[in-house]
Amino acid sequence: MGTAKRVTYFKAKIDDKPGALYNFAKDLKAKDLGLLSLKGVGQGTHGEILVVAKSPDKLRTAWKDAGVLVEEGTAFYLSGVDKTGALHSDLDALAKAGVNIVATEAVAAGRSYGAILWVDPADVEKTAKALGAK
Repeated sequence: MGTAKRVTYFKAKIDDKPGALYNFAKDLKAKDLGLLSLKGVGQGTHGEILVVAKSPDKLRTAWKDAGVLVEEGTAFYLSGVDKTGALHSDLDALAKAGVNIVATEAVAAGRSYGAILWVDPADVEKTAKALGAK
């Protein structure tokens, strides 16, 4: 089992057109908003961006001021040494706890991995307990 941490995710909507994500990222950089995770999905004429910021309070303020904050909630950030089956024990713990994972995204870089898990808001505390998340 890797390290699990409770994190705040933020959702914003942007236009789904060339350069929109670049402009979005440029704005994050200008505001010195470092990220743990960024996920973008096109949905017709609009895109949806989900981010986990290193400084959630700073991002919340910036997005509220800009009027782009659509939603915020709790997700879980998992990290550890990358090896075959690295998420196996975490996923097993969640299955045994009866937690349904709504979405996940994981990536390995070098010898490490990172993953974000989204669960139903009603399952946040159960997930935190199953993963030993802070």
